[in-house]
Amino acid sequence: MTETKIATAFMELGILVFSLCLHEFGHALAATKLGDPTPKLLGRLTMDPRAHADLVGTIIFPLIMFLYPSFFLFGWAKPVPITPQNFPKPRRDGALVALAGPVMNLILAVISLGLFLSVGTFSSLGLDDVSTDVVAQFFRFFFWLNVSLAVFNLIPVYPLDGSWILKSVLPPKWSYRVSRLDPYGFLILIGIYFLFSWLF
Repeated sequence: MTETKIATAFMELGILVFSLCLHEFGHALAATKLGDPTPKLLGRLTMDPRAHADLVGTIIFPLIMFLYPSFFLFGWAKPVPITPQNFPKPRRDGALVALAGPVMNLILAVISLGLFLSVGTFSSLGLDDVSTDVVAQFFRFFFWLNVSLAVFNLIPVYPLDGSWILKSVLPPKWSYRVSRLDPYGFLILIGIYFLFSWLF
């Protein structure tokens, strides 16, 4: 394993940790703005990665996959606890909180795309071609990772954000029926992966 590959893996891990933690911060911020103090009381209304990172899902597991690339990248952060009863309109506000995570990733993607398109101007700052390529690679990965996180989390399967959004917009009777599939969510995700492996 070369030093370049190790350095690249840690760079990608840093981007993933930041993106996952900002995703969870988006949930915490939305819940707080909508009237639920739970995230703030539990110390989750922060961009500090230590509040959101899961040792296995945010650090160890992704790092192994960056060092030894497999079929797909998978990772997670600690979910932000919320108390829906604190919302003025629990179903609507719950959907907005769930949507806030993917929206945060899309915001990061737009910012990183803008910086990627500006990489050419970095040469005027004295960067050589190799350094400019590294910066371009950084922002390219930043963009695609956050787009992927946003799209993946909108899949309407538990425990992804899309599941909470779907159950919030369905009539209560259908929402209850969908909730009965929650224990099988991980198996359903595996099935979706194999059916649409080309997309992943």
